[in-house]
Amino acid sequence: MRTGSLEQQRSRAVRAGQRLALVALGLVLGVATVGVAELVLRIAGVASDRGRYDPFAGFSRSVPMFEPAQRADGTSVFRTARARRVRSPQEFLAVKPADGFRVFVVGESSAAGVPYDVGHAFSAFLQQRLTAALPQRHVEVVNAAVPGYGTRRMLPVVEDIVQHEPDLLVLYAGHNEFAEPRYYAHLVGMDPRLFRAWEALASTRLYALATRLPGIGVDIEPKPPHFDFETLDNPLQMFAVRTQHLEGAYPTDRERAWAEQHYRFNVETMVDLVQGAGGRVMLVTIGQNLADWAPGGAAHGTPLDAARLAAWDDAVAEGDRRAADDACASALDAYRRAAAIDATHAGLRYKIAGCLRRLEHWDEARAEYLAASDLDRMPHGAPSRFNEVLREVAAERGTLFVDAAAVLQQASPHGLVGDDQFIDLVHPNLLANERIAAAIADGMRAAGIPVPAAQWTDDDPVPPVEMLYAGEPGLRTQERLVRASACLLAQRDDCARQAIDAVLASDPKNALALELRSGMARRGAAKRDGEATATRDARPGGEGS
Repeated sequence: MRTGSLEQQRSRAVRAGQRLALVALGLVLGVATVGVAELVLRIAGVASDRGRYDPFAGFSRSVPMFEPAQRADGTSVFRTARARRVRSPQEFLAVKPADGFRVFVVGESSAAGVPYDVGHAFSAFLQQRLTAALPQRHVEVVNAAVPGYGTRRMLPVVEDIVQHEPDLLVLYAGHNEFAEPRYYAHLVGMDPRLFRAWEALASTRLYALATRLPGIGVDIEPKPPHFDFETLDNPLQMFAVRTQHLEGAYPTDRERAWAEQHYRFNVETMVDLVQGAGGRVMLVTIGQNLADWAPGGAAHGTPLDAARLAAWDDAVAEGDRRAADDACASALDAYRRAAAIDATHAGLRYKIAGCLRRLEHWDEARAEYLAASDLDRMPHGAPSRFNEVLREVAAERGTLFVDAAAVLQQASPHGLVGDDQFIDLVHPNLLANERIAAAIADGMRAAGIPVPAAQWTDDDPVPPVEMLYAGEPGLRTQERLVRASACLLAQRDDCARQAIDAVLASDPKNALALELRSGMARRGAAKRDGEATATRDARPGGEGS
């Protein structure tokens, strides 16, 4: 019995070993087949343009910012990679001229030229200024800004830039630091080992070929402008507005502190990369619409008990009534009673700022608008601390520093930066773009870069904005459409209607404006139906009774 049992055990072990061997052989053959297929595709040059789509949305270093290309005349250049999906690709000479001076601008949509194309971003006006002021140099100002990017995704961009002999890197960024962790949690929170494995897979020709198959591939062709009204109900979308606190929707104090540390680390790393490559860096403070764009998330920083909350609500309501009667002096008394209970509510501070503005107390109003922005629970823009971080890093690392935010403030009536220089909450208009470009050029000239100030000419080729609008009437339409979309995302319906009506007044058949108007009408009707149903159900005998 024992001998038979041992033989059975041996037999089972042999069969198990054979099965394992077959599995191992299958894996080896499978890997070998894939390897041979990959090798054949590479030798044949199939799917060599795998950089046309970036599955990592800019978080991976495997997709370059710029790729080799040729102009129609055969000149070799580097051009913005198609994977970046920018509407106006930039290019620069593959071989830098001996008299070349190369500037790269890095940032987000505010630096990329939104709501215009890159030809109307401050980088374009800077190119015009430097070309005229430095006739002895071949100036290339390359816009490497990508809408939606935070500084985390700008790091790989700068790593690519340092391979192209940058003389100066201009950084204008900071508005998207709270958006990326929520939009891209599946990438930001991925295990680094898994992320590297995915990068290796995505770098293969087989992967690139698979993305072209129907039903599997990714459509990367530009689509007509479209607005998705479903995003209005997503509390995690970038400009979400919630009057009540939603658990997990607002950044916590810890997340805000981490965002600042992360921002500082990324800025410092970019500076070190460029300086290590022999280039200079200019850190530029970021401006935003403080006076004419209400905070996105108005909520109490800490919960109030029932009695204090009722007293706070009563004081604010009284202030609102008096402000509506144009009695701002007494309205301020009521608002300040509310502030004594809780001054961390961004909406209250914005109301106080508005009354101070009407009373022409400009300095106090400016301080309150800034406080309202910094207390915004769903940040519509960047905390003012980010600009201080830029100032500190510039001093510590010895970079150039330009306070563009101060320039815009000085140019606004009474220092209240608002709709006079911004299309919406963070996107500068043409006038502000020209002013930012001028501030950067002035900073370069003062620092003697690339030549002493005495060798600069005084030519100013940048046309007045009135001339730009007259020559390109569509610029106004672009501004209004972007403003309408931002107002809808911020659930500011009156603001959206005004912008849409302005577009249709000059362009009655504008497809996007008509879509926005129709969507607002459907949404309004659905809201009214919902309110009517709720009222009916609440009546005695109704479904809700």
